[in-house]
Amino acid sequence: MKQAGLEHPRVFDDKEWAEGYYKRNKWSISRVGKDFSAILKKSGFTGGRILDVGCGFASVPVEIGKVFHNAEIIGIDLGIPLLEIGRRLVEKAGLGDRVQLMEGDALDISFENDSFDVVINTFLLHIIEYPEKMLNEIERVAKPEARVMIRDLRRGFLARIVSKFMKGYTAQEAAEILAGSEIRPGRLSNGPFWWDYMAGI
Repeated sequence: MKQAGLEHPRVFDDKEWAEGYYKRNKWSISRVGKDFSAILKKSGFTGGRILDVGCGFASVPVEIGKVFHNAEIIGIDLGIPLLEIGRRLVEKAGLGDRVQLMEGDALDISFENDSFDVVINTFLLHIIEYPEKMLNEIERVAKPEARVMIRDLRRGFLARIVSKFMKGYTAQEAAEILAGSEIRPGRLSNGPFWWDYMAGI
């Protein structure tokens, strides 16, 4: 099955489209935040600086912020309408003092080397134009002992039924992209319609 092209811009900068994207995906992205919170907790993480690269409407930072009261969470994204939705969710959850969302480029992250204890990236790798460059930036800003958590769409058997999965990478393609980057060694695993890459977990 050949990978399908995107049906939307790489940057979600249309307000109406962003609202629709949020409504279609709010439950599933919140689920990712809960999954990542559980994984972090099991790994022994209790607090520190967390960066979500390509945070979108910020459901993942919100869910993590609910669990880890000693975490400072920063989310970056180029989609201003998505960040606006995310800021509403952050305030509604009462997390405005610990979760900060800002405009930021995943290919040129505006933080110093070794800045974060956890770096998260969800469902952006198949959208971004230069995935290896993004992975290199994630590696750069992650502390040597940091946890790195990546999840993205997987083009597997479900792609024959649900067309949006055609846009993702197969597990083999993901492995090749990861190997072609400077990202630290980790574990690649598959879910029903996604793949995960976990390092330091």
